[in-house]
Amino acid sequence: MKGLVLKNKKVTLQDDLEMPVPKKDEVLVKIKYAAVHSFDLENIEGKNKLIAKLMGAKTYPVQTGIEFSGVVETDGSRFKKGDKVFGYPDLVKGAKAHQKYIVIPEKLIALMPTNLDFAESAAIPVGALTSLVALEDIGKIKKGTKVLINGAAGGLGVYAVQIARMFDADITAIAGANQEEFLKELGANRVINYKEQKLQDEASKYDILLDLTTKVQFSTIKQMLEPNGVFIPADPFTHLFSIFGNSLRKKKVGYLLVDKGDDKQLTRIAKWVETGQMKPIIDNVYSFQAYEQAFQRTKEGGKRGRIVMNISGD
Repeated sequence: MKGLVLKNKKVTLQDDLEMPVPKKDEVLVKIKYAAVHSFDLENIEGKNKLIAKLMGAKTYPVQTGIEFSGVVETDGSRFKKGDKVFGYPDLVKGAKAHQKYIVIPEKLIALMPTNLDFAESAAIPVGALTSLVALEDIGKIKKGTKVLINGAAGGLGVYAVQIARMFDADITAIAGANQEEFLKELGANRVINYKEQKLQDEASKYDILLDLTTKVQFSTIKQMLEPNGVFIPADPFTHLFSIFGNSLRKKKVGYLLVDKGDDKQLTRIAKWVETGQMKPIIDNVYSFQAYEQAFQRTKEGGKRGRIVMNISGD
């Protein structure tokens, strides 16, 4: 079986991997497309190795690829052979998706939106589900909520903007140059070019400040929050001190970690896509053989949405 193998902080495409075998409540999925993330780059650099070890994670040859679309190859309790599915594995403990086949618990996947192809479906799960949890569960978003989304044009941000729009929130999006028209089409009421205005110079106050850049500290933006506002960083582990201090203040720091797929929420997201309330955003599509270019693009600025790879070659 073909897959991207990580060894000594270097990824190579190999074709001698063992075919995985599903256990109870798991299915074998033939992967069609898989996305490429900054999280993959962290795994390559070994930044998540310690937490994986502390959590007792098994070491897999393939350690990149955290969302995908594909076709079920074995009958399970909920899915049958031939079903088109999308989702993502446990980010820490699960096998990853940059390989031809993956074994995954059925509760971590859902049927693909019926109006999307495999490439589009692979671009949705992590960004949409993480944004939904951030805004609805942590931010308690509702009509009129004042939301600021920092990093709004990226693989998470494009879904955060669309979800906030569905809740009829007042949305300010922060992104790079030439993103204003694009983000307003997705639902932003206002767009700030971070190259022209620093985040901390923003005079307005917000109920939710969602930072998807992982570069912002609570101490630098707390004045931008309403008295009961919440700051939600994409990487909670670099904000643990601020999170522990929540009991001492009204302004909070949210703990955002959506570490695996959720069949119920992914099904909800699929319905939004099917009814036209949400659409996938793809920056670029690469062949599996062009994985190095895909990883390189992930490091670059000016992206719009997700980078995906055609794993199956179909």
